[in-house]
Amino acid sequence: MVRAPGLGAVLMAAGAGRRMGHRPKSLLLRDGEPLLLRQIRLLVQAGAAHIVVVLGHHAHALQAVLAQAQARVPPTVSLRWVVNSAPDEGPGSSLRCGLVALPPEVDELLVLLADQPLLELQDLQTMLAAWRGRDAGVELVVPQHAGQPGHPIVFGAALRQAVMQATGGQGVREWRRSHPGQVQAVLLDHARCTTDVDTPEDLQRLGERFGVWLEQPLG
Repeated sequence: MVRAPGLGAVLMAAGAGRRMGHRPKSLLLRDGEPLLLRQIRLLVQAGAAHIVVVLGHHAHALQAVLAQAQARVPPTVSLRWVVNSAPDEGPGSSLRCGLVALPPEVDELLVLLADQPLLELQDLQTMLAAWRGRDAGVELVVPQHAGQPGHPIVFGAALRQAVMQATGGQGVREWRRSHPGQVQAVLLDHARCTTDVDTPEDLQRLGERFGVWLEQPLG
């Protein structure tokens, strides 16, 4: 795997999982693998040189799993994690924590959610290809299915700076609404990029619709 030294990723895993019984969704198992580790594996396969995981609620439990991941990633990949002390402020707050932890030379940024169980390597590759082939003036590419935006999103140095200058929970969502002409949607014929899990009912629907059954970790 050839690393792209300017490619970094922020993996968002700071949520409380309130609607999932206050359990960390990123530790749900798909085929015995925690979603958190699955996302990291996909990012490594996609060529990310720098990966930052943003923790908040459940930081202690996730750090134990991340220590395992750190021992497995190639030496050419920097994997680290940071804790957002105010995770309930909103996604912009957590994203800024991740961006601060990335080296300044990172000029391509992937942002993933830790509770997306259907993502495949080709989805990350599709979004990176769309970013690298984007129209002039585009600062953000977003996957879209059935009119719904999803993740991973990809952006560069200009939007990184804008998010860093925002406050509170404001972040990419607010920037996107005020800069529609600088956003490029990648229209998809599948729901992998727009599917996450928030409730036990979501887990049931995931299994019934896609044949993917997630399991709670033991203990």
